Amino acid sequence: MLNIAKHRLVMGSIIRDIYNDVSISSLLGFKGGTCAYFFYGLPRFSVDLDFDLLIKDKENEVFIFEKIKNILKKYGDIKDSFIKSNTIFNVLSYGPSDHNIKIEISTRETATNIKDLYELKEHIGVFALVAKQDYLFASKLAALTSRPNIASRDIYDVWHFAKNGWGINDEVVKKMVNKTVEEQLSKSILLIENLPNEQILAGLGELLNQKEKNWAKNNLKTEAIFALKNYAFAIKK
Repeated sequence: MLNIAKHRLVMGSIIRDIYNDVSISSLLGFKGGTCAYFFYGLPRFSVDLDFDLLIKDKENEVFIFEKIKNILKKYGDIKDSFIKSNTIFNVLSYGPSDHNIKIEISTRETATNIKDLYELKEHIGVFALVAKQDYLFASKLAALTSRPNIASRDIYDVWHFAKNGWGINDEVVKKMVNKTVEEQLSKSILLIENLPNEQILAGLGELLNQKEKNWAKNNLKTEAIFALKNYAFAIKK
């Protein structure tokens, strides 16, 4: 069961602990939907914590792995924990009937100089290395067409980013899906157009308040298609 207030409280505390630890704060870049929610005002809730390892070597991976586990132990039980190709992964259970938190740190190459994709931002007194808007948008566009099954939260996010005129990092799109931004926008639009209307709230409904949920059920698909088409037209060369 997802208790949004409790979940947000635990995630906020973990973010604070990570970026208050000077031994790891410069090594991790915060990204993903939860980053957009905390630092850029994304209207929907997000339940997991995603990071990039900014200095990639095996020693850093093991060091970060142990540091993150020690932080998480303060908040509950670690249900899963491993290092594998491209990923440092943990799952935190902070209550027997509560929604788990996945904490995933990517060690894959995302851009030539990954540090350039991040900037220092502040949230309630916590200063964190946060993904820039054009990286978040590029990553979400890539995720939209790369998952085994479409995630409605990706549709919601790209709609929000597009309608607010966020930039899209060309290099990241090329690196992730081997397409130009224009090609990826076209593919994303087609995918959304083919999604059955009754699936638009799958995995998304519990992340919205009732007003937003009603809006998304009736409008998200149409509005996302328009926003991406409008964006594609605006950047057309």
